[in-house]
Amino acid sequence: MSCAINCLYNGTCLSNDTCICPPCFIGAACEISVNVIKFSLTFAMYWDIEQTSIDSNFNIPKFAYTFTIAFMLLIALLNNIACLQTFFLHDIRLTNCGIFQILYCLTGLITILGMQLRMLTMLEFDSLTQAYSYRYTACNIIPVIVIITSDTCMWLSALLAIEFVLLECFNLNVYRSRWFSIISSILCFLLVGGSHLHEIIIRRLLPDPYQPSSYTCTFIYPLPLDIIDKIFRTSHIIIPCSIHFITSICILTSMTRRILLVYSRHDYFQVFINECIKRKHFFIPPLFIILSNFPHLILHLKDLCEDVRNTTLLRIHIALNILVYLPPSITFFIYIYPSKIYMYKFKKTFLGRWFKRIFTTS
Repeated sequence: MSCAINCLYNGTCLSNDTCICPPCFIGAACEISVNVIKFSLTFAMYWDIEQTSIDSNFNIPKFAYTFTIAFMLLIALLNNIACLQTFFLHDIRLTNCGIFQILYCLTGLITILGMQLRMLTMLEFDSLTQAYSYRYTACNIIPVIVIITSDTCMWLSALLAIEFVLLECFNLNVYRSRWFSIISSILCFLLVGGSHLHEIIIRRLLPDPYQPSSYTCTFIYPLPLDIIDKIFRTSHIIIPCSIHFITSICILTSMTRRILLVYSRHDYFQVFINECIKRKHFFIPPLFIILSNFPHLILHLKDLCEDVRNTTLLRIHIALNILVYLPPSITFFIYIYPSKIYMYKFKKTFLGRWFKRIFTTS
């Protein structure tokens, strides 16, 4: 028997022209996805805000998300400005490490600023207009730029870790040519941007479950492209995190063996622990970056139906998404504060002298 309704996403049409939708799809034609894994961060926030506004006069999620993103922006501005003042010092910016760290701070700032901009458009402007140009910018341009800069931060931090290995394990000159950092950074931007190009072009807006006449900034790719997209997204987390882990082990192992050889010691484990404490500036950034990204990676690798109508699951998804953006927000605390050398350099900057005067007078 023919069916008057075209049931989407493998939905089953009954004889009375009613669609039986697969898990995580709703709507008359199964056209609305409620799989939180497929939701962008801002749309997941939007869903929670709209769901709460139905039952409450004071929207706690709206306040919490607005405060969190605004606070992250403030922290990111303070941290990255302090870092940039330090990394732009003459003897740091002449090194490959300095170039990587300057670019990491700049891309991190763009990432957090983009998050704040998308949050503002979602809260204030999405409900005011359905103009194609606005929707395309708000859904296909701004979020993709945020994703590109976030992934670029991951790769820049991994390149910085490789530079540390070259310096510590292969004794290369710290002031050698900066072509390595310049060329590898350019390739990093090009490869990351190219891997997300399909998101700008092929993203299709889906119906808003709260306002069927409008559309939301969430999306589903056709199956072959969905697989490719997942490979790219996981690669941008797994490969940099693996590089961080391997380089940290290489550096600490190399230093431990050097001390054992020079001082004729045999307590390998004790020396290794001492080096971890002494050289904490080498492994604190990788450790923090891995811990910030790993939970989000596991959530997306599950590839199961996680129904957004489960509020607890929705908020876990949002929290893990926000956690990914934490390292670019606190660059000072993961790159400068653990290092005695960088802290000494920071104290020579304008902000460093200003903070010193404040704490001295207090």
